[in-house]
Amino acid sequence: MFCKSCGRALADTLKFCDGCGANIDGGAAGAATPLSQQIKSEVKARSLDAWQGVKLFAKSPVGGLPESFALFDDRRAIQVGIVFAIVYEVAILIGALIIKSKTEAVLGGVIPVGQLMGELTAAQLFKVLILGLVPFASLVGACALARAIFRGKGRFAGDVYTAGAVLLPTAVFVLMAALLGAANFEVIAILFLFALTYSILILYAGCSRIGCISEAGAAPAVPIILLLSAWITKIIVAALW
Repeated sequence: MFCKSCGRALADTLKFCDGCGANIDGGAAGAATPLSQQIKSEVKARSLDAWQGVKLFAKSPVGGLPESFALFDDRRAIQVGIVFAIVYEVAILIGALIIKSKTEAVLGGVIPVGQLMGELTAAQLFKVLILGLVPFASLVGACALARAIFRGKGRFAGDVYTAGAVLLPTAVFVLMAALLGAANFEVIAILFLFALTYSILILYAGCSRIGCISEAGAAPAVPIILLLSAWITKIIVAALW
């Protein structure tokens, strides 16, 4: 069975397309389909797409990233890249909460950590959530700029997908480091090296295989993107915090 809206192959048991969210019986996504159901279907579909992509480039960052990107059209690739960014932000927030909790457990009787760090208000929490997406946005901009400088023939969708994928190793590292605690410093250091290496390999694959920058240009493009995105992030965070 195929979706009448986007042509995606579908399982016979589905009522909504897991690619575009269209009502299989009713045709268009908006035809007699509740908005909540459309959103739920879309989120589920993009989450499945993201997991499918992760399974490919987690095993082989250089070869798997372009292979996973090729699975999607530009719209879906952008959405999957945003899903990666959301996963990164959630992981960072959870890791920070775990670290705060462990710090309070160790030093709570001596130093009032909660009072020193303060309790986040709703407005402050919203600001934190927005600031959490700054590294993603700066990476997207840096990738697009590097692609323009080195005359890559890729597309904006590739920049978004690459930026989101680059952040995932950091998300995993922060969560693992928070769970392990400072007592496992050696393991955390090893995990950091793995995360850094994976991020660099993913970024190189994104520049050369997705952004279509030449190999001679992709090598210097990687450190330029990392430095530029870090600089942009610093400026934006300092201005908004």
